[in-house]
Parts: sequence; structure tokens; C-alpha cells
Amino acid sequence: MRFRIWMPAVAVLIVLLSIATVLLYGLQATRSRLSEYSESRVVARAAAASAVARTDRQGLAHALELAARSGGGEALYVNEEGNVVARAGQRMLSSPPPEVIEAAASGMRINRQVGERQVATVPVIREGNVAGGVVYVSGQGEAAVLEIFSRSTIEAAAIALTIGGGLMLLVATLLSRRVERLTLGARAIEQGDLSSRIEPGYGDELGELAETFNSMAARLEATFSRLRESRQTLDAILNNLNEGVLAANLDCELMFANQTAREMLGIAREIREKDERKVPNPFADFDLRAAVARCARGGECGEARARIGETFFRVNLERMAAFDEHRGGVLVVLQDLSEGRRLEENQQRFLANAAHELRTPITTILGASDLLLTEERDDPKVRKRFLEHIRSEAERMQRLSDTLLRLARTGWDLRDPEISEVDLEEAVRRSAGRMEPLADSSGLEIRVEGEGGRIRADAGWLEQAILILLSNAIRHSGPGKRVLLRMDGGRVAVRDEGEGISEEDLPHVFERFYRGRAGGFGLGLPICKELIERMGGKISIESEEGVGTTVEVSLPEVRDG
Repeated sequence: MRFRIWMPAVAVLIVLLSIATVLLYGLQATRSRLSEYSESRVVARAAAASAVARTDRQGLAHALELAARSGGGEALYVNEEGNVVARAGQRMLSSPPPEVIEAAASGMRINRQVGERQVATVPVIREGNVAGGVVYVSGQGEAAVLEIFSRSTIEAAAIALTIGGGLMLLVATLLSRRVERLTLGARAIEQGDLSSRIEPGYGDELGELAETFNSMAARLEATFSRLRESRQTLDAILNNLNEGVLAANLDCELMFANQTAREMLGIAREIREKDERKVPNPFADFDLRAAVARCARGGECGEARARIGETFFRVNLERMAAFDEHRGGVLVVLQDLSEGRRLEENQQRFLANAAHELRTPITTILGASDLLLTEERDDPKVRKRFLEHIRSEAERMQRLSDTLLRLARTGWDLRDPEISEVDLEEAVRRSAGRMEPLADSSGLEIRVEGEGGRIRADAGWLEQAILILLSNAIRHSGPGKRVLLRMDGGRVAVRDEGEGISEEDLPHVFERFYRGRAGGFGLGLPICKELIERMGGKISIESEEGVGTTVEVSLPEVRDG
């Protein structure tokens, strides 16, 4: 039963019990004391009349009349033969009981209740002999007093019950409401509503308790707010790591997995089934679940290599000590090694290609120079042909060295770009003009269309990026084709009509040293991408094999005002 119900009920019940106790005890005690008083008065009046009858027979009638009138009862004198000789007052008893007459005649003292009257007998002694007795019968005064007192007592009890019970009910109701407010406030805090506050009311103990609850709620709210911020920060850090992080308990059940781990292992965002809570085991050559179990139970942790398809991983397991309600667990860190392997393979491929590219012109130059040195007769045509071979191969080596130097500058020069306001159209037309001789020699046409706006960029870096894109477009287009530069505000697109890029190579064209089937050194587009992004721009590529390639560069425009 709730406090607000039983507290008022108990308060009223206590008042009822108190008044009932007072009534039961008070009425009984009053009745007893009035009875004793009545008896003593009856005996006293009978004794007074008896004393007069001893000495003055003539004054007996007067004494009986006086006793009857003073007490409002009836006085009788019974002689020794048992006859009523004298009688005074109202007739309370039409005929006194025989035992009373007999007691009075024989000189016995009695004091008893006869019907609703109190009857007392006192002997009359004359000259040492019993000369009958006086009988006194009480009147209605004592009973009336007792009735009036009893009625008044009951009325007073009813008034006390109404006033006291009402006050107790009011006090208990107010008290129960305050306690209920405390309960509701505590329940709201328990359910997580830490912003809930309790009205203290009066400055008593309950008010102090409410203030204590409010202070506790404020501290809990601040603490949980800090914990929430810390958790959000930790989640943001973990979910933005390139490594997958997951935690499992001693039963190999998942407790946490960041976004990277979910993507690596194919873990659903919401785990509904019990089996889905188990650590996944997607590797073809490594039992992750068994490794977690060994680490959790036997402490056999460490590092391993695993593979899913063409993707390679480094798996690191670390045992966690007991915390909160958990008995402990295992921390698993997954690192994708595929990117590193691919870069390493690209680097090795680049070194091999670079070595091959260098060996070919060097061999040609050495062969041509040996022939010139050993030629006995001076033939201008032969000498010119060999010198042209030497010059052509030297230019090829120069292009390779320029590419390597450009990579060194963009890859290791960490200076910030010198951003300024640049006219994109002017920069594009100037770059196209510089590449026209190379396009003419390849039988290509360079066309510039659209209008460029004013952008924020590093002028030198912008021109270098456009030259790289034009150089790629010219190199991969055949004679009679066209290279189109289209401008629109802060965007410029370089489109060629070459052989295009295959779907297999397209996702990797911005990776360093990746050559694909198009040849080259695999450095042009990665360098261009790094230059554009460090200036705050974006670069994208679209290509269809056999149709052509379009590379679009977008840079921040200068806004008027």
C-alpha cells in the first residue's frame, strides 16, 4: 500500500484509538467513582437518620424528612419486628425487598443496588440493644448526573474526533505529498532524467533531503555530461582510425567494434541474434575466434597475419584486465596491410621501370658514341643521325629526371602554398600555349573553351598541375585527335580523345607509382592531385576505354564583396 494512502489512514486510526481509550476508561472510572460517591452519601444519610433515632424518638420523623429531602431519595424506619414505622420522601420503592426489611430489623448494615436505586441500612441502637434500623433509598440525582456526564463525554469525544482526526488527516496528507514528491523525483533521477529537481518546501528534514537529492542530481548530471563528452570523443577517435578495433569478453562475445572493424569483418550495425554476438571468423588462413579464446583463457596473445580474399591484415591481440562488471576480455587490433603492399609493389615496379627507362637511353647513347669514336671516315649524314639518337635519348633521360624532381618537390617540400588571387582563364591559356609545340609535333589540336573566373590558388602550383594534365592528354592521344580545355567559373576540365583508362585501373590512377596498362611512370596524376588538394581544391576523373578521359579540377572562387 502506498504511503499517501496508509499514512493518513494510520493517523486517523490513532486518533480513533486514543478517543476510544479515553471513552472506555473515562466512562467506566466516572461510573465507578459516582457509584462510590452515591453509596457513601446513602450510607451517610442513613447513618445520620439513625443517630437521631437513637436519642430522640420524637425527632425521628424530622430526621427522616431531612435525610430524604437533602438527598432527593426516600428514608424509612423499620422497628425490630420488621414493620415500617416511619417513612419520608418520595417513594422510590413501592415495597422494599424483604431482605432489606429483615436486615434493617435485625440491625445489619448493607449497601447494595436494588434495581436502579442504591439502598443502605444502618441499625438503631438504644441502650445497647438493637431497636430496628434506618433504610435509605437513593433518588435519581446520581443517575441523572452520570447520564449527563456520559452524554457530554461522548459529545466531547465526537468533537475531538472531528477536529483531531481532520487535523491529523491534513498533516498526514501534506506529509505524504511531500514524501511522494521526493519519491517521484528520486524515480526520475533513477530513470535517467538528471535535470529533474524536487521542490524543497519547508526547511525541515524533508526539505534538507530534497536539497540533498537536488545537489546529488546536479553532480550526477555534470558527471554524466563529462562522461558523455568523453565517450563521444573516444567514439569519434576510434571510428576514424584506419585500424579496426574490437573488444571481446571471456566468452568470445563482442563488447565493442569500431566502424573500421565492422567494415573489415562484415559485422552488422545492430546485433539481434545471440550467435551474432560471437567474434566473427572471416579469415581463410587464421582462426580469429580460437585465437581470442586462447588469449582470454590462457593468456596466449600476440600478433598474426591473416587474409580475406586479396586483402591482407595484421592481427594484434592483447588481454584486458577485469573492469566494471566484466571479468576481463581481449582487445583485437586489425591493420589493413593491402595498401602498404600495393604501394610497395608499385614502388618496386617503379624502380624496375625507372631502371629500364634509364638503361635503354644509356645503352643507345653509349652505342652511338662508340660508333662515332670508331668511325674511320667522317660521314656527316652518319654523324648527324647518331647525334640525333644521342640527343633524343638524352631528352628522354631529362624527362625522367624532371618527373623524379617534381615528385621530390611535391612529396617532401612541406611549405604551404602561396595562395593569392589568380585569373584561371589566363593561367589555362598560358599553359595551353606552352604545350602547343608538343601538340603540333604530335599532330594534335588544343582548344580552349568557356570563361574562367578568379580563384584563390598558388599560381606556380596551378600552372604545374595544368601542364601535367595536358602532358598526359597529349601523350595518350593519337594524331588527328583533339584536347579540349573547358572552363566554367572556378572549374577547368581537360578532355582528350585517347584510348581511355580501364575500369580496373581507374580507381588507382591517383596512387603513386601505379602505371596500369597506360604506361608512364605513375607519378603525374598523384602529383597533380596533391597540388590541387593542398590549395583547397578538388580533382576528379572520368574515363571510358576507347573513348577518352576527362579530368576536372575545381578551386575556390573569389566572391565579390
